[in-house]
Amino acid sequence: MLTRKERKRSNPSKKRVWFNCLRFYKFSRYFKILFVSFMIIVASGLVFGTYWNVTTTAIPVSGSAYYGYHFPSLWPKGKDVLFLGIPGLSEVTRPQNAVKITPQLSAGNIGHRLMRLLAGVDFSNLRSLFSQEIPYILAFNKPGTPIVSAATLPNFPQFDHQTTASSDKVLVGIYHTHTAESFIPNSGVAHRPGGQLGDIVEVGAALANCLEKAGVKTIHSVAIHDYPSFMKAYGPSEVTAQKMVTENPSLQMLFDIHRDADKRENVTAVINGVQAAKITIVVATGQQDLPQPHWQQNHAFAKLIEAKLNEKYPGLCRGIHLEEWRYNQHLHPRALLLEVGSQESSKEEAMKSMEMLGDILIEILAESRQ
Repeated sequence: MLTRKERKRSNPSKKRVWFNCLRFYKFSRYFKILFVSFMIIVASGLVFGTYWNVTTTAIPVSGSAYYGYHFPSLWPKGKDVLFLGIPGLSEVTRPQNAVKITPQLSAGNIGHRLMRLLAGVDFSNLRSLFSQEIPYILAFNKPGTPIVSAATLPNFPQFDHQTTASSDKVLVGIYHTHTAESFIPNSGVAHRPGGQLGDIVEVGAALANCLEKAGVKTIHSVAIHDYPSFMKAYGPSEVTAQKMVTENPSLQMLFDIHRDADKRENVTAVINGVQAAKITIVVATGQQDLPQPHWQQNHAFAKLIEAKLNEKYPGLCRGIHLEEWRYNQHLHPRALLLEVGSQESSKEEAMKSMEMLGDILIEILAESRQ
């Protein structure tokens, strides 16, 4: 009969068997985890390496690869990691020496080489042609030639040459929707009360006088539109503008002259040593219930004036503002709203800017006769 100790040695206890099974299970689980992790690293490396090659070989036009700034080139590519563990693949994918192909001599090849040597132009690369020829084309541009003209602007409503050449027909119309607008340095108030004419009317008169002296016949309306209602002034001013257009079919330009509301330092320019009020050009694009069929033409006209002002009087024009309304600009293809200075400007500064604008308009009309 076996003792308890002998039975224990010959028949392991259930606890010991369970311990051995558990140890084997843990080992196999760790092995599986390591194996799966290795396969994931290899697979992701392959995918990442392929993506890396695609992105870095597609160099932008600027010549610098975007992804190079984020992933250092010293990192091994995923495919390299894979090929190190699989013999044979590294030899298959080893880069081969480039084969240099020498083109056969022909009249065409000789001609291309001569053009690259003498003129720096490669007919197989259009950018080289443009880079070489455009500077020469610009060099032939005369210094006095305007940078922008009516002929070069899309959507520009062409002038009637016979009408602009006439000296007895009205070419320019001027009116004021807000006739009470004034300048505080001169009148002490921003608006004249009780339907009185404000300083802005004298500003419009300065533009009309400048044009008349150059032989451009101009009509200037001083009708009051903002009294008794300032907010509803565009209703009465539309009647005035429509009357001007109807009674003067020769009208080539139509301006509604205002003054802006802003700080003095934002609307003052020094032109040739003289202070002048800056000019803002407002173009109305219309709304769903307020159609504006001429807004693109008005916009082209505004661009022409802005370009001329920037060329001859840099700093005078504050730019072009597009507004979703009509401002009576649906009545004429060359109708604009002008903001001259602000309530903190002086009347004299605004009148000086009108003289400069008048020079520009005279120049535009003169070019239309050519």
